[in-house]
Amino acid sequence: MNASEDNQLLEASEPSSQDSSSENNLTLSLRAIPSVAEYYENMTAFVSLAIFVASLLTILNICIFSNTASRMCRHLSKPLLKPSIMMVALYPIISVAALVTILVPYSWFMCHTVMHVMFMVGGPVFRTLLFRYVISEQNYVKETGGEPVQLNTPPCCCCCFCLPMVVPTKAKLCISRYMVWQMPFWQGSIMLVMNILYYRDIKLYHQVMYFFIPFIVCSIVMGAWSLQITVRMITKLRGDYQLRKKMFCLQLVVMLCKLQYLLLYDQLDGIPMGGEYPINHTVYKQTIINILILVEMVLVSMMVQSAYRTPIQVQVDEVNKEKEITRI
Repeated sequence: MNASEDNQLLEASEPSSQDSSSENNLTLSLRAIPSVAEYYENMTAFVSLAIFVASLLTILNICIFSNTASRMCRHLSKPLLKPSIMMVALYPIISVAALVTILVPYSWFMCHTVMHVMFMVGGPVFRTLLFRYVISEQNYVKETGGEPVQLNTPPCCCCCFCLPMVVPTKAKLCISRYMVWQMPFWQGSIMLVMNILYYRDIKLYHQVMYFFIPFIVCSIVMGAWSLQITVRMITKLRGDYQLRKKMFCLQLVVMLCKLQYLLLYDQLDGIPMGGEYPINHTVYKQTIINILILVEMVLVSMMVQSAYRTPIQVQVDEVNKEKEITRI
């Protein structure tokens, strides 16, 4: 009786184990990322159309950048030229990263890191550009004459409303500089470790990825807060340079390429799409998200072109006045 009961239990447990293994295989087939050979051998009409549209959007973004950069080269002075071109170049680089993600799905995490790096690099460059609008930090202190600055700016306006106004000094501006420059070093180190874990041991990556998130968020908030304070400071002297609009364009990098990416990545899991491996649900999801980012980067590039147009006209007027004075 005991032997027969054991056999019955084994027979009953075999289908359940087979069902669980089949469910695991189905999940893997839907979530796994194909290799380059598998991806192009099983190309579908949707993926082909997505590659074509993504290529056109990337070319359009590069054309917008070329037009903006050529105008800057003609009119901007040398101290403003390099950081201005670097700020405008962030968006076509993000477009190229999104295109590469569609062309090579396995590289999605690396390309997503490139998008994240654009904000880390853009923050220090933008701060350098802000103070070059007023020549230097020391010149700003002289021009303002010790005028106090408010610290309750986004993203810390809710928790810092009780902080007193601060008079900018050389030491305090140095602290503000460190708050921005910590982003490329701090977040760059974290993203490097996360990339190594993802491509070497993905199970370990999924186990530890949530421990890195608080450090990344704190670094972004600290850098964005310092940039917002700096924008408010320089706007008092250069109010016609559209500095808030430029800062908003930089913040869109985080909002569209990081927050939106993470939200859509989870939301699209509830929508059935794609087929079996290799052109599966993950490929369709990545393609849709990156096509959306490409469209948004074209719109943001047009906004950036408008935002960086105002200082050009001001700079041209100043150069013309200087030439007239020297001729006289």
